[in-house]
Amino acid sequence: MGPAALAAALALPLLLAFGPGLAVPAGAQDMARRAALRERLQATLLRLSTDLDGVPGYLMRDLASGESLERNADIVFPVASVIKLPVLLELYRQAEEGTLDLARPVPIDPKARVEGGGVLEKWSAPYPDLSAAQLAVLMMDFSDNYATNLLIDLVGPDRVGRRLKGWGFKETLLRRKMMDLDAARAGRENVSTPREMAALLERLGRGQILDADGTGRVIAIMKRNERTPLKRALPAGIEAADKEGELDGVRCSVGIVFVPSGRAPASKAPAAGHPASVDPAAATRPFVLAVMTTYLKDDSAGDAYITAVTRAAFDYFSALASSSEYGRRIEP
Repeated sequence: MGPAALAAALALPLLLAFGPGLAVPAGAQDMARRAALRERLQATLLRLSTDLDGVPGYLMRDLASGESLERNADIVFPVASVIKLPVLLELYRQAEEGTLDLARPVPIDPKARVEGGGVLEKWSAPYPDLSAAQLAVLMMDFSDNYATNLLIDLVGPDRVGRRLKGWGFKETLLRRKMMDLDAARAGRENVSTPREMAALLERLGRGQILDADGTGRVIAIMKRNERTPLKRALPAGIEAADKEGELDGVRCSVGIVFVPSGRAPASKAPAAGHPASVDPAAATRPFVLAVMTTYLKDDSAGDAYITAVTRAAFDYFSALASSSEYGRRIEP
């Protein structure tokens, strides 16, 4: 056998092994399938964002794999009532540290009453005794501005700011109380970015802000409100811990969505300190989502955008959570 024939004979097994149709290893095939699915999501998100008459931003991240998608994630947006989430976290952090009693009644000054949404504005003095924990439910479930201002006074706005900076959030700022129109006219809006709000939710979900008990209580409070644009996107029975916010020309929503998992993800072990309810290897596989819009021509279009982005994100992450590497759905 001559040199040329020998080379051809040796090349034949390699051609059979790596030739057309057999060249891509199984792992690469899996990546290609997922990349195609991700491209569909990206196309949907691009269409939704291009069609919106306003400026949108979002960041979504799977807490199991760390996979994320984003748009304008570092733009600073006015966040309206979404700023109530840092107030809630500061409240429960102070309770955890022993400097605040959640069960103790909070004095309610009728002169400090503000309107703009909620329950307390419909009540008349004398007000019943309400604890800090009860005010927290009013703040998050009913987005009560009066209750929020009482809690801001209780925990201290400066302490909220210092805590956020200590956690590394430089663009999330509590600059004013609710319904302080003079401050708003002066440009002192409460602001954040999609990246920082998503990171704040991720740290909450991973048990890095509060202990397991505090984390569970806060998430339970955030699950209560069923009237949000984010929750409207989810199928019946799917839970989310979220907070929405709105101003004229502004719509925002941030949350943790608990996706049912047909199989435990093998890509990443749960981090130490994970509460069971948000353990990526448990029965649910959560993702965090922060969607913000501003300069809206039509406010209702902002709500619809949040709902559509959430639905697209849920469809994508739930497909990954409930399917084999070949895309076959696996029942829990």
